[in-house]
Amino acid sequence: MDAQYFISCGLIELYAAGMTSEEEAHDLEAAMRRFPEVAAAVAECQRDMEEYVQLQSIIPPSAIKSHLLHLINNDSFMQENSEPPAHPLLQTKILSMEQTNVLAVPETKSVSWKWIAAVAFVLLIGSIILNFLYFNRWKEFREYKDKYQSLLLSQNSIISKTNEYKTRLEQLQESMQVMEDPKVMKVAMPGTQSFPTAVATVFWNQDNKQVYLKVNNLPEPTADKQYQLWAIVDGKPVDMGVFEMGDTASLLQKMKVTGKAQMFAVTLEKKGGAASPTMEQMYVAGKIPG
Repeated sequence: MDAQYFISCGLIELYAAGMTSEEEAHDLEAAMRRFPEVAAAVAECQRDMEEYVQLQSIIPPSAIKSHLLHLINNDSFMQENSEPPAHPLLQTKILSMEQTNVLAVPETKSVSWKWIAAVAFVLLIGSIILNFLYFNRWKEFREYKDKYQSLLLSQNSIISKTNEYKTRLEQLQESMQVMEDPKVMKVAMPGTQSFPTAVATVFWNQDNKQVYLKVNNLPEPTADKQYQLWAIVDGKPVDMGVFEMGDTASLLQKMKVTGKAQMFAVTLEKKGGAASPTMEQMYVAGKIPG
């Protein structure tokens, strides 16, 4: 339990009023030693209660003290110098009346103090109940807030995934349109003798001369390496650009434009590509049909 729990649950008010159980008092005192803000809240509550009691205190009139001393002195004098009254019953009645007069004012004060204590107790209980209700509302609000933030994160994740799938679908549709276009020539590139399982395909548009590459099966290169496409034009290799692997490899990747070529090939080069192909790192190669 944190410091805010002890400050808000109403336990401090009960402790200041001396109404906590031993276990509750032990828990609160442990919290006071652990959290300075709890100790400060307890001290403030005790000061407030002392100020309240002082404000509600009633100082008896000074005349009562003089009257009491006068009666005590007269009673002592009467006991030492006077004879017993002829009628004891009459004396008892007189003393009863005098005691009643003397104690009348203090009894009124005692009744007032009882009412003050009752009102203070009712206010204290009301404060504890309100604190308990507000604390429960605060806990509910925090739980609802956490749930809302969790739902918001889930919603954002779903929206992000939806956008990702939408983009992927658009890319697949674009790839299908390119591959199904009758103006596009398909050039298969099987693996070389050094890499027999490697396979890639070039799709070459004869009208706009745009070249697309699809990776069918190429091993994932290291971080410092990258595959590069070449067009063999009049017996010379022409750079057609580097391409990505991973998820992108399953899609058509747009390469550079070429007007004529006799074959295409893919080599593994340093990241960013090379000016001329590394022949011993040629993975696939394929001649243009016809």
